[in-house]
Amino acid sequence: MEYFGSTGLLAGLIAFLSLFPLRPFSRFSGLLDEPDHRKTHNGAVPLIGGLSVFIGLFVAWLLLAPLGSGYGVFLLCSLLLVVMGAVDDARHLPAMFRLGAQVALGALLVFGSGVWLDQFGNLLGFGVIELGWLLGPVVTICAVIAATNMFNMIDGIDGLAGSMSLVALLGLLALLVSAEGFRLEITLALALVLAMVPYWLANLRVPPFRSRVFMGDAGSLFIGFSLVWLLTKSTQLDGAAFRPVTALWLVAVPLMDMVAIMLRRARKGQSMMRPDREHLHHIFLRAGFTDRQALVVIVVVAIVMAMIGLAGEWLAVPAWIMCGAFVLLFCGYMWALAHVWRLLVVFRSHRRHREEAPAEAVQKR
Repeated sequence: MEYFGSTGLLAGLIAFLSLFPLRPFSRFSGLLDEPDHRKTHNGAVPLIGGLSVFIGLFVAWLLLAPLGSGYGVFLLCSLLLVVMGAVDDARHLPAMFRLGAQVALGALLVFGSGVWLDQFGNLLGFGVIELGWLLGPVVTICAVIAATNMFNMIDGIDGLAGSMSLVALLGLLALLVSAEGFRLEITLALALVLAMVPYWLANLRVPPFRSRVFMGDAGSLFIGFSLVWLLTKSTQLDGAAFRPVTALWLVAVPLMDMVAIMLRRARKGQSMMRPDREHLHHIFLRAGFTDRQALVVIVVVAIVMAMIGLAGEWLAVPAWIMCGAFVLLFCGYMWALAHVWRLLVVFRSHRRHREEAPAEAVQKR
């Protein structure tokens, strides 16, 4: 049992130390994010944040934690996914190859660990929705693919992907700690949080880090992959730590952003994998927010959503009410996106009047 806290501390330390040798490695290997028509940052930024998170967790777990109960399979699949993500960061792999690799690794994780979605709980108020041994693995593989891309899609401004990951992981930790019999799951979630902190600080250029790093596809894919496996284990095993519907609230912001983008692209007849500048953070930037202001607003919203999920779980609010509230929230989000340009005009006009009012008052004096 000694691995409980020491694994997380070691993961954080290794992740911190690995950032320093990974910087020169990024220049040698081509793991650099160059500015283009969609990216407006200055200069080439190392894509090593996710690698540092994975290295910290991987080494610490091999040294201190057990590999049974599917964790060995999880580490193997994560290693292969991170390698593919790093190659994609450096060489830009075809989208269909990436998708095929995610399907294969999702299947290996599901069948190798024996962990998949058996049921969704009483989402509709008519009883537990069972998936069974055939549909369950298929749905889980789809969930793995969705989660691995969810954090990749929202990784658009400094600190956002890391903050969304930390909100989800800390919410998950709170649920696991309040349950019983999830010591390994708590260890993995805690190790991920502590391994994430050095990257998050470097990404935001918080001292001692003076130059930033990006997470890269390797990191965002790994975080989503890890999170969906932890959520599945925590909601499906005997004596589940919490209900499946609560997981939706922990990842509400990145999930809604991804689904909304997919639906919008589908309506336009565009490829689901086509990058654009229509994500939530892009909308905030066009509204006149700075990167840091947009980050704060989005993170606060994500924290509120996670707290609603935690409150619903701890107060035993019926699953169908929590699910219905989430669907209504998503419908409101889709309505706002459909009218975003009109809303932006109103917001900019209101903001301009607020800025002009002090100037007019000075002139009158």
